[in-house]
Amino acid sequence: MSVPVKIARSLTHPGNIGGRLLVLLLPVAILGIWLKVLRIAEFYPGEGTADSLLRVASDAFFGAGWVLLWSIGCWLTRGAWRTALFYLAHLATLALGIYTVASHEFVIRTGNPLTIGQMLYAWRNRGELSGLVESQLSESAIQLLIAVVVSVVLLPPLLGPLVERALRLWPATPARRLTRVASVAGLVALLTASTWSAPTVSEAFALAAPVNLAVGQVRQARAYPPAPSGDVATPSPADTRLVARDRKGESHKNLVILTLESQRDASTLPPTSQPVTPVLDGLASAAIRPERGYTVMPHTSKALTAVTCGIAPPLDADNSEAEPGSLPARCLPDLLSEQGYESAFFQSATEHFERRRGTIANFGYRDFMPVDEMETAGFKVANYFGYEDDIMLAPQRAWLQEHRDRPFMMGALTVTAHHDYSLAGFDLIDFVDDPLLNSYLNGIHYQDQYVGRVLEMFKELGLYDSTVFIITGDHGEAFGEHRLYQHDNTIHEEGIRIPFLVLDPSRQGLLVDGPANQLAVLPTAVDLLGFDLVSDTQYQPSLASGRPQGPVVTSCYARGRCSATMTGDLKLIHYFGDRRDEVFNLALDPHETQDLALSTDPGWRRQQRDVALDWYVEAGQSYALFRGER
Repeated sequence: MSVPVKIARSLTHPGNIGGRLLVLLLPVAILGIWLKVLRIAEFYPGEGTADSLLRVASDAFFGAGWVLLWSIGCWLTRGAWRTALFYLAHLATLALGIYTVASHEFVIRTGNPLTIGQMLYAWRNRGELSGLVESQLSESAIQLLIAVVVSVVLLPPLLGPLVERALRLWPATPARRLTRVASVAGLVALLTASTWSAPTVSEAFALAAPVNLAVGQVRQARAYPPAPSGDVATPSPADTRLVARDRKGESHKNLVILTLESQRDASTLPPTSQPVTPVLDGLASAAIRPERGYTVMPHTSKALTAVTCGIAPPLDADNSEAEPGSLPARCLPDLLSEQGYESAFFQSATEHFERRRGTIANFGYRDFMPVDEMETAGFKVANYFGYEDDIMLAPQRAWLQEHRDRPFMMGALTVTAHHDYSLAGFDLIDFVDDPLLNSYLNGIHYQDQYVGRVLEMFKELGLYDSTVFIITGDHGEAFGEHRLYQHDNTIHEEGIRIPFLVLDPSRQGLLVDGPANQLAVLPTAVDLLGFDLVSDTQYQPSLASGRPQGPVVTSCYARGRCSATMTGDLKLIHYFGDRRDEVFNLALDPHETQDLALSTDPGWRRQQRDVALDWYVEAGQSYALFRGER
């Protein structure tokens, strides 16, 4: 028999099962514990030993349970069943090791756990997300993945016989037989213990990644109360229309909505060497604006739906707003088209990301120009799926010159500030010392300058005085302020607080008391353009109406992860059992450093939590009824 054949047989033959199992299972179990220790050092530096042990306990219990699970299975089976189970243990341990590494990298990058929904989303959009994956795949992650494969494939057949011989030195005494019997009870105890975490500690962080994957699904399923079973009217978008007010011979104004990618409000930024958003800062006094502006959901397509349609977006991770006929409301471009308006939407990102063309068509825009259709020569790549925003200026100018004789609506979405903030070839300003945060700040500074260039273009074309401009963000962006990075599930101010300026050259500036979110864009635009909104759908009041906005709700992108209500200066964050809810007074504590939950009226906390839950359930029910899913 040749040497290669002997090696192949040694790698695949299930002999010495006990020793091979231990060599197979222990390294991956230890890997989970070691990576948790690294995450604790990253997110909780200087933490005491007791707290660290509390956070790593689930990983230790799960690792021990994983070893016992497959050991017991092989002890209790014989013949072909044992062989099949032995190889299944290899496949399962390989999958566990890969997921453990991927989850670790995801948590380090975002501060959030890697969930089934996110993995399915990444698989469905693998073509669009390839650039993102490449930009985030670190050398250490590649080395860990290689180590997992080597550990699972090579180490058991090489070291297993040695361990097996050592195990045989332990005689088959009654104590050993008792150990085998008691191990079943031990397995149950270990796996049960791995699901526990202290109520003041984030469950998503403390639990072992595989345990949180399962527990998170249970928490998500139990997150919201059931929708009412009584008769509820199905939404009817056809009933919504605009009625022109008597403007005494004046023509209706144009509308421009500029949505700035990942643009957190300047008030949430750290101290910088110079102002980051001087254009927006200079516009504030002349604009109609709320005290605090918020996203409805910190995810771009969802935020665009709220901005353009005035309704809660589909509360899913399936990008269903891109499906034909999926929105239970008429959006601004569609409503304005009946009043003789032309419309166009521009974006400096590729159209393929989240099927943007379908979403824009559902909004009712007549023209859509993504970066794929723009001349890229002379413009810099901003990140893995877009170019610098000035690439839109020439196409916008051409479109405006072509349609300036009729009222129009123009929408635009920037991309320069989006993760991964690469800004290759840009001349960067030193706002702060941290390189990653500084790149982001340069991105939002660029977007700020882009806003200024758009306004100058309108003045040059003689269209400025006849146009209403709404400038807002889709969401913010986190850089570890509350142990979170990026957006989607960042529910603190850095993730959801956005610029929100309404500029009407014929009106004076107005500071609206309290918070407002993107749902106020549509009614405010309709009001300032000189129309009344007639509909059976309940919309937020116009910012110019003087009516209160009421409690403002923001929901995380992941179902059952987090939500927030803002009423006056108080903010409640609800974590759906992941940890205790938090309360902040934003007037006294704008950076959310002092949790007031224990000193806040429990009745008020329950009321605010119910506001967020009812909003979410009613929005989901509206979509289900409209789409015939109920």
